[in-house]
Amino acid sequence: MSTNFIINGSKYTVNLTNLPPDISLNTFIREHAQLTATKNMCLEGGCGVCVCVVKGKHLQSGEIRTWTVNSCLTLLNTCADLEIITAEGIGNKLIGYHPIQKRLAKMNGTQCGFCSPGFIMNMYGLLESKGGKVSMSEIENSFGGNICRCTGYRPILDAMKSFAVDSNIEIPKGCEDIEDFGISACKKTGILCAGSCHKPLDILIYSDGTQWHWPRTLTELFDALSKIGNEEFMFVAGNTAHGVYRRSQGLKHFVDIQAVPELKQFSISDEKLTLGGNLSLAETMDVFSQASQKSGFEYCQKLWEHFDLIANVPVRNVSYIIFILFEDCIIFTVINKLIIDRCQLY
Repeated sequence: MSTNFIINGSKYTVNLTNLPPDISLNTFIREHAQLTATKNMCLEGGCGVCVCVVKGKHLQSGEIRTWTVNSCLTLLNTCADLEIITAEGIGNKLIGYHPIQKRLAKMNGTQCGFCSPGFIMNMYGLLESKGGKVSMSEIENSFGGNICRCTGYRPILDAMKSFAVDSNIEIPKGCEDIEDFGISACKKTGILCAGSCHKPLDILIYSDGTQWHWPRTLTELFDALSKIGNEEFMFVAGNTAHGVYRRSQGLKHFVDIQAVPELKQFSISDEKLTLGGNLSLAETMDVFSQASQKSGFEYCQKLWEHFDLIANVPVRNVSYIIFILFEDCIIFTVINKLIIDRCQLY
């Protein structure tokens, strides 16, 4: 069974059975696509050298969304129909460098350069996701997952903050304004890819018996679980827990639940806020911001502030509520906060 995705504008059609069932996006980018600007180091989503940008349709709205991910944790089998962008894709010596790359270099934000692509892509993803309009405080709050070991963070942050709408940082000569690279169009139709040129992934069985399931409704999800029976399985969304809790070596069943729309819903009524279990922490924070403006839900602002302390932006982009509630490292802090704020879990 094959799947399609785009890296830096180039389409990749990959026969998944020719690759390990748990191959990461980072491994594919570096070893198969031969794009080595994206680094790897901690393999836990903590250092930021593996950050790349992903674009895809939001399951509920159908809008194109942009977000950053830790490619060391993201499994390749969850990337069907996505557009992936690495540092080489936004600028290089052949096509010219992106303003973010130029400013980081000219404003003395690089030394050995190992961490630079991760910083650049995190900034690129932030600007793309916000339509290019971000504040200095938003920028400073977005780099908790990027580590530099030699330069010092002041010049790095100065370079990034120079893109803020409220920036007061002087920009060196030769650093032009941010550009809008847009979204790649389908070469056949000339419009945004609708994902209709190939059959969606359903189930894949590897030669060693490992199985991947891609349900698209709750019915399909329960059908997949009934086929697995009492054997060990893993729900796959962002795979961020693997950075802390290594999965069993004998695991044979993977169930990708990212395409189940029922799990991505939320609603705000006069009496309660209902959240789907597969909303990411970043999406949940957006819901909290919206709900906090409604009378009786002012406490949601405190929930937003609490969730802002969890991990970092690329991790929060692909960490989901249902998984967070069952990860021992932060289960008590999240559940206690929800209980204190009189939330009900469904």
